[in-house]
Amino acid sequence: MPSEPKVVIIGTGGTIAGRADSATNLAYSAGQLSIEDLLEVIPDLANVAQISGQNLFSLNSKDMGPAQWQLLARTISEEVSRKDVSGVVITHGTDTLEEAALFLHLTLRTDKPIVLTGSMRPATALSPDGPANLFHAVQVCASAKASGRGVLVVMNGEILPALHLVKRHSIATNAFTSSPAGPLGRVYSGRTSFFSGPTKVALAGAFGIALANDVTLPAVDIHYVAAGSSHAGLLSCDWTERNGLVIAGFGSGEIPDGLVPEINRLADEGITIVVSSRVAGVVVLPETMTLTEGHHIVASRHLNPHKSALLLSLTLAAGKDVAATFIRTDADG
Repeated sequence: MPSEPKVVIIGTGGTIAGRADSATNLAYSAGQLSIEDLLEVIPDLANVAQISGQNLFSLNSKDMGPAQWQLLARTISEEVSRKDVSGVVITHGTDTLEEAALFLHLTLRTDKPIVLTGSMRPATALSPDGPANLFHAVQVCASAKASGRGVLVVMNGEILPALHLVKRHSIATNAFTSSPAGPLGRVYSGRTSFFSGPTKVALAGAFGIALANDVTLPAVDIHYVAAGSSHAGLLSCDWTERNGLVIAGFGSGEIPDGLVPEINRLADEGITIVVSSRVAGVVVLPETMTLTEGHHIVASRHLNPHKSALLLSLTLAAGKDVAATFIRTDADG
């Protein structure tokens, strides 16, 4: 008989490891419980895979960033290099789960399943979603069908691709979706079901250079447009220590007429600029950015502003072509 898959669970903190004073208290402290604490309430995991765990961080994910994700990615790389390890599950806070999943997707080159999960309610809540999410994440990670699909996120029974992961709600348990393509599959009563076979995943592992110990990612700022805004912060910014800029525009990347000359000037002076959108379902294409034509400003395609900023930073660090990289993120690019 084939041996049982071995899944390594890496804890980083977040709401899934959060504790509140009471079961009905919405105020809680993230990252209070260890992986061992989380596993204690789901003993049935032993029937799914051999489990080993480690606590890498105990952080609220608002305090996670590239430095932590670099260490996390290096740790995952070490684990998946072991022949006896089938895959890795990461518990992570949901505030920055989009960026964490994207970072791991872009930097890790492996066909072994890498699955992130978290929760919208702390472990002490009346009805915590963390145990089910972690159970489902291990189920997916232990499935041979999850191999070769890039980094995955499992939340609320859905299997979502890291590249197009979107957090759409602040507190609902179905807070995450995938845009524009939708979920890759679901977990049904103990069964992992993918809606299609694995296909080539865009940009998976394309930025492994970011895991080198001496690499510091370039600074990229995000500027949100708003009706009637003076844009004073952008106009007075010192660009000597910044390498890139993401504009969160209106609709399909529209920028107010009064701001366009400044944006074009910055682009002409060498600041790499990507235009995204404030809208939840982002679609920004070159043909929707007519006022910036000829200034080498890049459309984010389907990436929201914060994921665009991360991809831009990694692209600049690797010295890759920014426009070509963002084209590759498109569903049919």
